[in-house]
Amino acid sequence: MRTVRLENFTYKVTDDPLKVIGDFVSCALSLENIYKRPPVEDFAERFSPEGDGMNIPDFFVAYRAEQPDDIPPELDEHTAEELGRTEIWVLSRLEYGKTPDSALIEGHELRHLLDEALTQRAARTAP
Repeated sequence: MRTVRLENFTYKVTDDPLKVIGDFVSCALSLENIYKRPPVEDFAERFSPEGDGMNIPDFFVAYRAEQPDDIPPELDEHTAEELGRTEIWVLSRLEYGKTPDSALIEGHELRHLLDEALTQRAARTAP
């Protein structure tokens, strides 16, 4: 399982060569400033197995892959059978004029990384 650590206001995730997952964690934690909801409640809803994920136009999208076509072609290592028995999420960093950088992550690991990032942020801001 990957780990996350907060370094100089940026989240670094192990086994994240394109830094998509780390950028996702940073982006997700910033949603509190937009939606004015506690992140624990927001994440529980957005990133539950039935959650809608997040979509920040022209910046980032995170969604649960339910069909083989939901997986970006460059990451199609997961078969339809795996999608049926594993909760796979697609994280894509969007940048105008460029092909998105994407990563796949299992749901339980996604939620674990978000929980750990919240814990680290709380520890950093504690008096």
